[in-house]
Amino acid sequence: MVNVVLGIVQKEQKILLVKRERGDFVGLWAIPGGKVEECEHLDEAVKREMLEEVGLEMKFEKLLGISTEIMHDKNSTSLIYICLLKMNENDIIKNPEFEYKWFTKNEIIKSKNIIESDKRFIEEFFINRKENYLKMDCYRNENGEYFWK
Repeated sequence: MVNVVLGIVQKEQKILLVKRERGDFVGLWAIPGGKVEECEHLDEAVKREMLEEVGLEMKFEKLLGISTEIMHDKNSTSLIYICLLKMNENDIIKNPEFEYKWFTKNEIIKSKNIIESDKRFIEEFFINRKENYLKMDCYRNENGEYFWK
């Protein structure tokens, strides 16, 4: 089981996403985050990941939800913690590890270039605030494209 933290950051009614450059889903936009290290609390892990990926120290506000995601093509399960973080009003992103972009909620819902599971996390946990746990299964079709059930 892999523990992963993802950090949702909102500024001026837009949500921060990064473009994946390695691993699964290269070229798609995603919620910034990564694996929790041994003996690391979730709030510290998500702050560390945000510092590494976008170069900013952010304040952990709260845990929005949890998801289990099984990647059936890899026989792996991830426990994913979706966290809300806060930027300081005057913060400007400098020297990010990945390309980043601010998306409106409507752009996220309509986009085909955002990892589908991340879209669902944003919609259910942040926009609609109606779930606190999502169970997802990720598969890959014969063309190598991912899909979720």
